Amino acid sequence: MSEHKPRPRALVAIVIYKCFTIGLLSCVAIGLFLTSKKYDDLFAFAENYMTTGKREIIKAVLLSTLSFPATKMHLGAIVALIYAAVNVLEAVGLWYQKAWATILVAGIVGLTIPVEIYEIIEKASVVKVGIFAINMAMFVYLVRHALEERQKRQRKDRERGIGSGIDK
Repeated sequence: MSEHKPRPRALVAIVIYKCFTIGLLSCVAIGLFLTSKKYDDLFAFAENYMTTGKREIIKAVLLSTLSFPATKMHLGAIVALIYAAVNVLEAVGLWYQKAWATILVAGIVGLTIPVEIYEIIEKASVVKVGIFAINMAMFVYLVRHALEERQKRQRKDRERGIGSGIDK
């Protein structure tokens, strides 16, 4: 029977963040699927009823969304669902403190960092900077956590004589 390690608070926070991301991506996917199904109806609604005051903002969002062809909306929904599934895999792996999950999340977050830097340089916003800060903190934590866990395993292996050619 394996012993249960207490979960570090930072790891729990990352899992919660991943769950939030899963919910957001799922809502986006559902919205894109529904929008693509009711494409003509939504476009007519935006054109006819969303014309005054604060409705201009809603109209602009609807019209910019509806400017994409339905096939692109389907593709976007599928991509969002796949990314949500990857986030589920990451969250479950992190919850059970699997080394592969730590490496997977750190790798995926690490890949997005240059893109986020570019977006901030092009057009900075509080939201972009906030998400970048969260992702950088998560990346640094996960890399440090993975390295610490590896060192612990190596120490245990040396203590048991594994990997040194010594059989006990």
